[in-house]
Amino acid sequence: MSDAVTAEQVFSILADRHSCNILKMAYSGFKASSDSYVGNLSKKQFYVRLKRLRDAGLVEKRNMFYRTTTFGSLVYNSHIKTMDSILTNYWSLKAIDVLKVREDFPSHQKEAVMNEIIQNGNLRSIVNSTHLSGFTIIKDFNALINEVIKVLDNAHSEVYFVSRYHDPHVSAKVLEIFARGAKLHILDGNPEQISLENRLNAILRTPPNKETFDKVNEMIRSSRFDLKRKEAVPISFMVIDGTQVVYETVNYSSPEQFTVAIASYDDPYMAQRFITYFNLLSKDAVTPRLLASVRER
Repeated sequence: MSDAVTAEQVFSILADRHSCNILKMAYSGFKASSDSYVGNLSKKQFYVRLKRLRDAGLVEKRNMFYRTTTFGSLVYNSHIKTMDSILTNYWSLKAIDVLKVREDFPSHQKEAVMNEIIQNGNLRSIVNSTHLSGFTIIKDFNALINEVIKVLDNAHSEVYFVSRYHDPHVSAKVLEIFARGAKLHILDGNPEQISLENRLNAILRTPPNKETFDKVNEMIRSSRFDLKRKEAVPISFMVIDGTQVVYETVNYSSPEQFTVAIASYDDPYMAQRFITYFNLLSKDAVTPRLLASVRER
């Protein structure tokens, strides 16, 4: 294998049933002969596929036996073997999809039933309920900002947002999703000098342009915008449309930073837990003077 192999090349090989079967054989090891293959292939067809597997670095010849390389073993275990297990549980996974859209099931009960389906099937070693929801782990601030913007862009109806950071790109995205009609609940934990109230006041006093002024002015007067302030919020997190969650874990040696952040893309149960936490944090939060004065008029 002289050049790096692409994912497209590997999946092209795996799309062929006979190539998959030869790779399975090589995982256990087979003698260098087409007679080892049980299937409807000519000798030429067998060796053409074997060459493709070798050229891709999936199979190698060692001591008169063909065996998977380290790369080939990983591909076999992570794709072929895993896919075989998943396919045997196809209808169980379909049942999970049906369960996810059932509105007459409480979120915690859905979680329990999904776990039971996984535990009773052959999926225990390859999947858990977190895998079914989809998630990303983020380890640096720039990646976190990109993830927050990506998930915010999915918002249609309602956002809960607790933040102890400020980023202008996130602020711009929040204005954008409000303009699209989403309801915003924001608990601002930034220091006073960079609080959201001060930043909104600065835009109103010296607007960068009329469009931004109009957006901010409309937002602070709207019942769809709920802003409160609380010093020293413990963590930042947001909930999008009751299903998507992004939250951080605090770096206890440097509490102003985070260790990792997690984005969960389809987890109504986790979303509801964080909405409850938002409401708990908001109990002793204060409404900024800006909103109070505007809404008293």
